[in-house]
Amino acid sequence: MFAMAPETNKHTKARERAAAAYAADQAKARRKRQYLIGGLVLVVIAAAVGIGIAVQHHVSQTSSSAANGALVYPSGTVDGGLAIPYGTDQNAKVTLTVYEDFRCPYCKEAETMFNSIYSADAEAGKIKVQYHVVNLIDQNDGGTGSIQAGNAAACAQNVGNAKFKAYHDVLYANQPDETDDAYSSNSTLISYAKQVSGLDSSSFESCVNSGKYQPWVKKNYDALKTAEGGSVSTPDYLINGTRFELTSASAATQQANFTAALNKAIAAAS
Repeated sequence: MFAMAPETNKHTKARERAAAAYAADQAKARRKRQYLIGGLVLVVIAAAVGIGIAVQHHVSQTSSSAANGALVYPSGTVDGGLAIPYGTDQNAKVTLTVYEDFRCPYCKEAETMFNSIYSADAEAGKIKVQYHVVNLIDQNDGGTGSIQAGNAAACAQNVGNAKFKAYHDVLYANQPDETDDAYSSNSTLISYAKQVSGLDSSSFESCVNSGKYQPWVKKNYDALKTAEGGSVSTPDYLINGTRFELTSASAATQQANFTAALNKAIAAAS
């Protein structure tokens, strides 16, 4: 058997490292696509360590008590009380339905791509938006940040639709890393009200601390689970009931496709 020359061995190792890096990138891409489209369950063991097991246990117990309380609908909700509306014309013939989770990183990615597009149409009265807030990441990875952030957003809704939308955008702008259950802290959620004019108040703080809308967030999750046949994924965008498929294409391509889909629905409804 011949010994491999040092230079050849060096090149072989380089190729092996490149192949490993490529495989890792492909695995990451597959994971992202599956989460966007198929609802891949992500198991993040490090979350328990990073948050602190004792603290997490205490927060989970507190949240669990609220989550299992009486079902109360936020003010002004539509679609059987499950959706929070947004837009200047709630009689618009085109409805954009959004299922989302404030802990979900791909929900933030989708909002970064689509928020300005649908917001402009909603403000112009061309469409109406209906938000369904769910606690998918809590269900998959543990923690309580999804349901507590959803509750806080519902509390903002009680102040008015404009407050919900503004607070909704603040939560995504400040979204922690997926393994950091920072939204399990009510004080953190309350502090973000300072970034929304007119929201920072004792009534908002009391509402957040009460967890009164956590059962509503759970009910939205159950409704999405039923609609998707048991396989829950977020984000989920539906235009007049037809799902807009998120892909791994570039942001520019997805924005163009989303705009085209909305415009097509608006034209058909005219």
